[in-house]
Amino acid sequence: MEPNVRLVSLPERAEDGNKGSFGCVTVVGGCENYPGAAILCGKAAYRAGCGLVEMIVPEIVRTIGAPGFTEAVWNCKAFEEGMVPERRNCVTVIGPGLGTAAETAAKLPSLINSAAMFSKLIVLDADALNLLSRDSGWYETLPSGCVLTPHPGEMSRLCGMSVAEIQENRAKLALAKAVEWHQIVLLKGAHTVIASPDGFYVVLPYATSALSMAGSGDVLSGIIAGFAAQGKPDFDAAWLGAEIHARAGLWAAEKFGNSYSVMAGDLLNALPEVITNYAR
Repeated sequence: MEPNVRLVSLPERAEDGNKGSFGCVTVVGGCENYPGAAILCGKAAYRAGCGLVEMIVPEIVRTIGAPGFTEAVWNCKAFEEGMVPERRNCVTVIGPGLGTAAETAAKLPSLINSAAMFSKLIVLDADALNLLSRDSGWYETLPSGCVLTPHPGEMSRLCGMSVAEIQENRAKLALAKAVEWHQIVLLKGAHTVIASPDGFYVVLPYATSALSMAGSGDVLSGIIAGFAAQGKPDFDAAWLGAEIHARAGLWAAEKFGNSYSVMAGDLLNALPEVITNYAR
């Protein structure tokens, strides 16, 4: 199920460290219709080893999610103000379950700009990408060096191309757009591509329908952010996150004996064993 060669290492962890040593992940997302997406992302960041997760979400998401996610710090005021607060060693994920309402769209530039001031990395996913794609010059407004995690449909909207054109040559396109946009592009799907603006890219060997469900991408974003918060270089964090995420899907499918029954929460449950095996 898993290759014998480990391609990129896990973050190092000092046994005398504390939560501050392992960084913070701030998750900006969630709305009434998609309250679970941001929660999956935050839980995945913890499973990847970060020291603290702060949830910048609407009140409805905290009301629904807080009883089942007691480890998180909840900050609804920051969401209402459209500002990401300052935290040390923080990586910010913007987009899981965010929704595309006009009020949310109006907050997005402020959320991104404040995150750029206070975060060592921004991961943009899901509805953050959908909202950005409404502006043809969207990439000119972003700080360089973010991690963008589109699936083919989101990539289609960002590029103004059909999904068929996206899928025709995924690696070539992801690399070209990473260079053009000055961003790290992680194009999800079978054989995920991770491309850097400096011209380097990797293609993962995994293709499994066990990852083809709502919430899977939210888990991926959280894993990436969790590794980056612990000090992995941005591209390596994206690469490692995608590798661990894919192996979690394979692990869950093997456990159940099929790929039909895997849910995003099963990916979370798979992470401890997958990370343990990866570290060996």
